[in-house]
Amino acid sequence: MAVPELKLNLAPPSNYWRLNHVLLGWAALALGFLVLAGSLGLTWVAYRRAAITGKLAGSLNSKTLATADAQARLLNELRNVDVAKELPRWRLAERIYTERSLPWSRLTAELERSLVQDARIKSIQRNRGSDMKVQIKLKGEARSREAEAAFVESLQKNPFFEQVILEREGERQGGGVDFDYTLAVVSNPPPYKPLPRFTPQAKARPGAVPLPAAQPKGIAVPPARTPASGPYHPVPPPEANPPRRLINPQPGPAFTPPPRRPGTKDRPVIQEGNE
Repeated sequence: MAVPELKLNLAPPSNYWRLNHVLLGWAALALGFLVLAGSLGLTWVAYRRAAITGKLAGSLNSKTLATADAQARLLNELRNVDVAKELPRWRLAERIYTERSLPWSRLTAELERSLVQDARIKSIQRNRGSDMKVQIKLKGEARSREAEAAFVESLQKNPFFEQVILEREGERQGGGVDFDYTLAVVSNPPPYKPLPRFTPQAKARPGAVPLPAAQPKGIAVPPARTPASGPYHPVPPPEANPPRRLINPQPGPAFTPPPRRPGTKDRPVIQEGNE
């Protein structure tokens, strides 16, 4: 009887690791080195930041101590200040600072720029608010509500003023409106622009007759007329001071003497001017 053949393969089956184990080992080793280098780098950065933070903390601590010492010295100096003696100097310095921050010339120029027809200003007061901004207390009057509204609109359009606050408003006895405003000036005023040379013309009221333009004395202006189609002949202007002429009165009716009575004599006739 024949011996059966047994087919046995004792070699392990091949896989990806067995085929590329050298390349995969070196790649894993390189990746480990990269991870180690990254961790070392991050650790160094963390230690560096901790050192810088420690230095900043020490510097801030020293600055805090220096500030506390300066504050203590300043408090001691303020306790030793004679307020009654230094108060006039402080007021003078405050007034100079206020005038330099907003001069009266600029203030009046901006108010003049914002004025409208039929409105006027009676009093102006300047002070500073709680936010250290310049405020203007304004009192004025207007002939009508339309004039007051135009004045408020002109103030709001002016970039020099930040806010317009109405404090009081009331009717006048003779007609018109009295008003009190508080104007807040901007912290950084715009550059100054010169005022126009001529003031705006007054608005024509309905039903009003326009007045003729004033003419120089002694000069007569001839009325305008339509030019004729013929040749032009200039008309000389009338004289400024024409000579006076005497007007001869018209002679009256002839004088008729009354009839004489019989037996009377003739009397001499006496004319006017012969007496």
